[in-house]
Amino acid sequence: MSIRRSLIAAALSPYIVGFYRRFLLWIPPTLWYAASRRGWRRRPTSALTVAMSSYEHAYVQNLRGAMRGATLFVPIRQRHQFAAPLKFIHADIFHLHFVDDFDLDLDATTALIAQLHTAGIKIVWTGHDLTPHSKQHDQFDPIFSAWAAAADGVIHHSHFGEKLVRERYDFAPHAIHTVIENRYRREHADLTLLDQRAAIEVDLGLSATPIRIGLFGSPRVERKVMEFLRGVALSTSHNFQVVCWSLRPEEEAPHDSRIAIAQTYQFSSDETHSRRLAICDLIALPIDPNGEMLTTGFVPDAFAMGLGILSSDWEFLRETCGEAAIPCGHTPDSVATCLDQLTVADVRAAQEASRRLRESHDWESVRQPVAEFYHNVSGFHI
Repeated sequence: MSIRRSLIAAALSPYIVGFYRRFLLWIPPTLWYAASRRGWRRRPTSALTVAMSSYEHAYVQNLRGAMRGATLFVPIRQRHQFAAPLKFIHADIFHLHFVDDFDLDLDATTALIAQLHTAGIKIVWTGHDLTPHSKQHDQFDPIFSAWAAAADGVIHHSHFGEKLVRERYDFAPHAIHTVIENRYRREHADLTLLDQRAAIEVDLGLSATPIRIGLFGSPRVERKVMEFLRGVALSTSHNFQVVCWSLRPEEEAPHDSRIAIAQTYQFSSDETHSRRLAICDLIALPIDPNGEMLTTGFVPDAFAMGLGILSSDWEFLRETCGEAAIPCGHTPDSVATCLDQLTVADVRAAQEASRRLRESHDWESVRQPVAEFYHNVSGFHI
């Protein structure tokens, strides 16, 4: 009996259920697509068919939700997502998101591009990354270059990001470029959690503090988490507290009572992440301004919960954060100087600016610009 229960529990585990979901998720949109193509189900005459990569990624799910009714999305096969063969899909556009998510070598990439061209499908690429975070340049730069040369349209999250991408890769003269800022995820925008701050603090074993600063995200070459924590140790102020879920396994934070949590990064659920956001006043982003990062989802996360941002000199932050950002640099000395001067009034002003930006950064606001971009790239005019 215990073996049977164990087998049932294993079959219902989040990992197995996730596998089932990834494998079967292609069926509803493909059936919807087939019904629309054959006239069994009506769709707006202005709706384009877009084959989408990384179909189940949270960013893509939010995009698909925002475009519902205006665009017919169907998944494309890749390593984590089964789907109908591309030859079955008579799409107007293929929208590429995360290049390394395909797990294709250069030959397989050029073969896919040729297949798309033969089918007359336009290629749109959202420039989330300049290169994968793994920094495998020898492997991925030629693949990124191939997609850049093939792209008919490119969506950038900032003018800064567009500049870096266009300096690195050669695009076709006809390619259309546009800037559409990243939006905050619905899953990370539950403002009711702010009223539960005291209870969440108790759950995490935290004491109340005038200013709490959060460090989030998986380790990146450009993300100077340890430098920030060393800056905390150098600071003479005791008006703040730091919570960090972003360390590498081999890293150990300075022993400082102001660093209340210093944990190795582990993937967390949306619920856990939102609760962590809700107990913070500021998100620290000590990003190396000379690195290869194009964007970060923690800026819209800050807007989602009305949090201020401790910002390095990274140009992406300068462009997108406005008055929600408080400059802090990315070195121990610059961080310490910032923290020594930081006041509750500074934090409140940054939070107010963040809440104002929140109003223009929900996903519904991308519906019109993305629809217009799709139609411009496809040549179909509404």
